[in-house]
Amino acid sequence: MKPKRTDDLTDTEREILRHYVTDVDARVFSIRDLNPEVIGAALARYSRAPTGFKETVAREFLNPDGSPNDVKGSEMVDRVVNKFGDDSVAELAVAPICIEEVSNLMTKIIEDCRIGGSPIEESTRYVLYDQQRGGSWRYVRPRNVMESGLGESYVAVMDFLFTTYAAMVEPMQELFRKRLPADQFAIEVERGNEVARVYPKDLKDENEQRAHRIAYNFTIRSAACDVIRCILPAATQANVGIVGNGRFFSMLISKLLTEDLVEAQDLAGQIRDALNHQIPTFIKRAARREHRAAIHKKMRARCDELFANEPIEAAPEVVLLEDRGEDYFINLVASMIFPYVQHSTEQIRRVVRALSEEARLEIFNLYMGERQSKRDRPGRALEYGYPIQFDIVAGFAEYRDLQRHRMLTQQRQEMGVLLGYSIPDEIEEIGMLEVVQECFQRAESLHHDLKRAGLREEAQYASLFNHFIRWNMGMNLRELGHFTELRTQKAGHPKYRRVCQTMAKLYLKRHPEMEPVLRYVDYNDYDQSITRAEQEARTARKSLATGVFDDMDD
Repeated sequence: MKPKRTDDLTDTEREILRHYVTDVDARVFSIRDLNPEVIGAALARYSRAPTGFKETVAREFLNPDGSPNDVKGSEMVDRVVNKFGDDSVAELAVAPICIEEVSNLMTKIIEDCRIGGSPIEESTRYVLYDQQRGGSWRYVRPRNVMESGLGESYVAVMDFLFTTYAAMVEPMQELFRKRLPADQFAIEVERGNEVARVYPKDLKDENEQRAHRIAYNFTIRSAACDVIRCILPAATQANVGIVGNGRFFSMLISKLLTEDLVEAQDLAGQIRDALNHQIPTFIKRAARREHRAAIHKKMRARCDELFANEPIEAAPEVVLLEDRGEDYFINLVASMIFPYVQHSTEQIRRVVRALSEEARLEIFNLYMGERQSKRDRPGRALEYGYPIQFDIVAGFAEYRDLQRHRMLTQQRQEMGVLLGYSIPDEIEEIGMLEVVQECFQRAESLHHDLKRAGLREEAQYASLFNHFIRWNMGMNLRELGHFTELRTQKAGHPKYRRVCQTMAKLYLKRHPEMEPVLRYVDYNDYDQSITRAEQEARTARKSLATGVFDDMDD
């Protein structure tokens, strides 16, 4: 018997539905206590059922006793998503997952997936890595590296890096305490109907003293973290939380399975195992993309050959590229090459321009590969064509913070050691310059050893946070305004603030009439590298108002 098609719920249906919706009588309501696959299947019925969600759930996806019919929900999802290929339905189920103790390199690979997932990761700007866990420092030990004959060297270098990091924690915090003594640090508090900035001598009670202590300690700690993270390696472990839909996770698993990095392949299986408890049907089709893997292998070999005798030319930290319409195909091919070399876009374009048309077409066809279906999609280089495009060279630390923006196209090159590095002035001030220089030397030696051993992907683990990496960003004007105004705020890291300030200046030099779009870019250079003092002063007031304090810095 077909389900009854009417919007009138029976008394029994209404009673059952009270367990699953916030308001049975409302036209706008929230859903609760239903399997994500049942929710996805019921929402998918909106496009074809004449009744609403409540009626569909009650009559199609609940058992007679009112319990959810998870099997029926999964069967419908399987039919629509996996057999009919309706990917939009795969976006109707959402799952939160936690991914812990993966490398910082892996967090960037995960976060390359831009659409359908919202990640948050452990921040090296606020979290100290000076404590061992289970007798070991917090870095990944990839099984192929440990079995390669370089395992002992890898551990020795990583241990040296983390031991040096730990040794700098207290001296660096003491340096910032001298720059900003506690009695010169004010917090915001409410005095009557006004907000006042108050120094320690004027604090009224124990709660205000506690709020000041927490805000001050966090400010000093984060200032120290910003500096000493310069020697953390890409192998440093981090925790990542993601809320994503089924389509996002399916694409993420497929991407990780296609990576050459062993850590990525292992993680793909772990993510699948975790999500099989929540949205198994939505990720059922996730598999290694042989088409993409073949392209990657061929493009890498061709680019290695093409640029073998091309020295990497020096380039400014930020370059605003010029794109002429008549150069479209040359620039497109250059965009295809970009992730496989360490050269700037401008240098790549010159090399491509010197090639014959036949050679350019060869690279184009290599990048496209042998497509067998519409699911063999081309790579991100085909997004070339934005009106605004930058090449940026900065530390991996800064890249981590700026990668998170998604309303644009980013391509990065492999992490390496060929573009150089920087050491903050504060390192010399605490007397650690020589040992930090040794950290970079040891890391670079390990990087080269791993590459010579055929572990090109894993060699990236040995790159440090202040080793330079090059990436390309294409965007429209609206995104440039949002990006630069957000990332030049006082609380931002001084280095990525400088990158974004330069982006704004270069664009406005070319298009001064667009100044209203970038009006709130902060060009100030704040002294002493203590950028979070003002933010934490405001946080103290919020803590006092709510009575909720972060005990970590108490």
